[in-house]
Amino acid sequence: MQTQPDHEYLNTQANQGQEPMNNKAPFLDLDSSGDALEDGRVTNLSFQRMMDLSFFVFNLIGTGLTVITLELIHYDQEREARKVMLWVIFISNLILMGIVVVRNAAKLKWRESKGDMYSGFSIEPLETSLEILIIAASPLPFLDDYSFQFENDFVEGEVYYYANELLCLTLAFRVIFFIRTTLLNSYWHSNRTDRVCSLYASQADYMFTIKSLMRNQPFTVNYSAMILLIVVFGYCLRICESPLNRIDISSNDFSSYANSMWCVIVTSTTLGYGDYYTRTLLGRIVMSVVCILGNFVVSSMIVIITNESYLSTLENKVVILIDRLSLKKQMQQEAAMIITVFGRIYYAKKYYIQYLRHLDFSEEQFTEMNKKMKKYAMQLKLTTRKYVAARALGSQLEEINSGFNSLKENLKQTSQLQEDLIKANENLINKIDNK
Repeated sequence: MQTQPDHEYLNTQANQGQEPMNNKAPFLDLDSSGDALEDGRVTNLSFQRMMDLSFFVFNLIGTGLTVITLELIHYDQEREARKVMLWVIFISNLILMGIVVVRNAAKLKWRESKGDMYSGFSIEPLETSLEILIIAASPLPFLDDYSFQFENDFVEGEVYYYANELLCLTLAFRVIFFIRTTLLNSYWHSNRTDRVCSLYASQADYMFTIKSLMRNQPFTVNYSAMILLIVVFGYCLRICESPLNRIDISSNDFSSYANSMWCVIVTSTTLGYGDYYTRTLLGRIVMSVVCILGNFVVSSMIVIITNESYLSTLENKVVILIDRLSLKKQMQQEAAMIITVFGRIYYAKKYYIQYLRHLDFSEEQFTEMNKKMKKYAMQLKLTTRKYVAARALGSQLEEINSGFNSLKENLKQTSQLQEDLIKANENLINKIDNK
């Protein structure tokens, strides 16, 4: 038997095939069509990962060569090799700037495809400008012979900074790029995270990723922050104090990287032994930042240790149960000691009366055993009270859990009843419409 086609359904399908694609494509959908990518409304995930990896590689090259160049500048060695490295740094920075522009343009298109762009001020151009400025403020081959003199009251002689030496301080800001790459490739920064955050009216940004990592790996995040603080600011402190180290290293020898890191450690933990201290304006500015950030890191470590020391609900149950078993065993031991002492006193008195003091057992020993029995009896009384209290606490927790379980069951029953009522109403409406 051949059925007639549903004309309304066929018309609907035809209209759907002809109407333009007005709906937004899903966020970073790998299965999206090429048209969506040509419209610029979807940023392909693999492209974004490739750009992040390229940015990381060139940033790592520039950072590593800058650290090597700083050593050559500090000791004024290998001028020809230093020139070559400065040109390599310059070229890698140009490539890095191009990656920043392409990467942020793709991010801007992605935000437009999501409908997140609003009229008015946009932070993307400012973010791009700041990244380019940080990258551009690196040691340059054109400034290799330039230096800046300044006065200092601690030493006598010509005190100066090399221009490229000061530009090496921007590596402290480049560390932020490495942190950003780590956050972008973490489990908490993905397509799934963005979709789930959209469902719950949350923003899947870097701060959300940091909060998630702090919640799941608090010690790892805090220790990593402390290590970065020591390494990065120890490096900056060594640069800031280098003009004085070139003249006098008899005291406050910051030419040693170990001494610089030691000064950061004792300052960030608010110890301040005073064996090493800064003597330049830039060095004091760096140490001021270390004091502020160190307080945040140390205080957050105290909070993490405090939170981790709390027992969870299940752990609390285990502790109460083990405590009850321990108290029960202690009660048995104390009761056994009381019975033992009482038996010794009983048999001693019995033999003392039968053998008319022929037993070598003095009155002082009787008194001492009576005191022991009273002591064990008092301990047994206290242990019994602790056991009763622990048992009552366990009963309260069990009552609370049973109350929650019964409440959960009542909610299920209420939900089922609500569904039944909805179905009954739908059936009643259908009957009325049929009539």
